[in-house]
Amino acid sequence: MRKSLIALLLLSLWFFNANAQEATVNEKLTEVNDKVEGLIERLANDEADLSKLTKIKVSGYMQAQYQHFESLNAQPTNYLSLRRARLKFTYQAADGVKFLLQPDFLPGSVSLREAYVVLNDRWTKSFSLWMGKFNRPNYEVEYSSGQLENLERSLIIRTLYPGEYALGAKLEYNPENTPVHVQLALLNGNDGLTIANNAGTNLNSNENKDFDNYKDVMIRATYNLSLGSFGGLDFGASGYFGSLKSNALKTLSSDYTTIKDINVGDAVQRNWFGGEFQLFADVLGGMSLKGEYLAGKNASIGYSPVAASGTTAAIPGVANFQNNFSGYYLYWIKNLGNKNQFSFRYDYYDPNTDITGKDVTIAKYTSADATTLKNRVSGKSDLATTTFGFALHHYFDDNIRISLNYDIVNNEKVSAAGLLTENYTKADGTVVKNGLDYSKNVNNNVLTFRIQAKF
Repeated sequence: MRKSLIALLLLSLWFFNANAQEATVNEKLTEVNDKVEGLIERLANDEADLSKLTKIKVSGYMQAQYQHFESLNAQPTNYLSLRRARLKFTYQAADGVKFLLQPDFLPGSVSLREAYVVLNDRWTKSFSLWMGKFNRPNYEVEYSSGQLENLERSLIIRTLYPGEYALGAKLEYNPENTPVHVQLALLNGNDGLTIANNAGTNLNSNENKDFDNYKDVMIRATYNLSLGSFGGLDFGASGYFGSLKSNALKTLSSDYTTIKDINVGDAVQRNWFGGEFQLFADVLGGMSLKGEYLAGKNASIGYSPVAASGTTAAIPGVANFQNNFSGYYLYWIKNLGNKNQFSFRYDYYDPNTDITGKDVTIAKYTSADATTLKNRVSGKSDLATTTFGFALHHYFDDNIRISLNYDIVNNEKVSAAGLLTENYTKADGTVVKNGLDYSKNVNNNVLTFRIQAKF
């Protein structure tokens, strides 16, 4: 009997101990399982965060350069500088949605070059809507500054589209299986313009706000034609239809004889048309020909007169000025092996096609009342400019480009010596009176050596 009780007691102790151990193991398994699930959840969150980061792409480039100016009016005549130092952040937020932000970092200043959102058509994959600050729809404007064959854009493009970028909205049509590209943009139209009042203050200093209620429209259409093994030909046409608000009571035409009445707040039109082509040939190691022609009517804004008040003298007004212009550029680009490239550009811009050089200073508008409207005489701003640009590039590797660029700049000439002159200042501060005479070519040639690094 005693042995049976002892055996029963030992069996009970073993049973309870086994249950206790099982409970402890289960608790530990539960604890480990909870930790694993927590780790999996954290990894899932980290993966989601990493997935967001992979949607962000960062690129950029920097251009350091040395320039030598042959102009007598340039002081200093040479210097080292940073031309551009840009970072581009692109975020692919979702299928068909893209954000882009591009600041430019230069010594002493930071500016916003681009900032826009693009909504792409998910169904036909042909349309896209852009809104923000982006390149104006033009071939040379849209061509990246880091890829330009000549180091700066042509004079007519720099004149018509100062700063290159504009605030607005743009609709693009670019079907997948048809080599057609159509761009239609609605822009503020005031970007980069100086509009001064009678005190010389720029009324258009806020880049993020329109100067007036008028909006400008740009349209560009291009077609790509395949030439088989020879290469390809792109060609197209463009139009600009814009207006600026008048601050003056008169508008003078660039013939210096036609003047019209206008009200403050009325539209002063700026319209032009263009044609372009780009021929790419896979011959002799690769070469291309590119060109664009633009012509139309541009405008600058004057101001209305201010009557005398007390001891303050009257300020005569300045008429708005509408100038008929034309210009074009032609590129010839040749690859020299795999590491070098040569580019030649002929660039012509005539800001006033109504008069020639022999008419400059002779063509003038004389006001009937100089106390209410200033006289205007044709001058330097009416002369045409021709530029011969030569550029040689060496591609050190995929990220480094070393460039040498030389621009020979020729001005249209007036009819006689002494008719149109300017003073210039020497390095020692001495002013040379009438030292620049536009009856002959005034040297404005520029030599640029540039190193560009991109990533």
